Amino acid sequence: PLWVVGSELAEAAAATRLGATGAQVIRVPPANASELDLPAVLHALAGKGITRLMVEGGSRVASSFVAADLVDEIWLFRGTEAVGSGGVDALDALPLSKITQSQAYKVHASETFDKDTLTIYERA
Repeated sequence: PLWVVGSELAEAAAATRLGATGAQVIRVPPANASELDLPAVLHALAGKGITRLMVEGGSRVASSFVAADLVDEIWLFRGTEAVGSGGVDALDALPLSKITQSQAYKVHASETFDKDTLTIYERA
């Protein structure tokens, strides 16, 4: 199934069009004008039987989940080369030290792939 989570304030016609294509639209309260209430999203998904969720939605979505303290495990890939001036920070406006130097997370595993490193952090 395809589930699309959107704001209760989103245009009803858009939800209807998505529903017509077979998607199930789940509407939740907004946290503000541009973000969903993440605990409400997780609660709605739990109501559908989802007990584990992998979030890979880009830096803004990732930082939202980290800032809301809703992350239990983080897989962080890092290369040796610095990202250029047009690059996107991994956690939008949050520094990576929010994870790497936090008391909330501990390193669970680390592995090197050629020049890149994967570090897996778990909630302490």
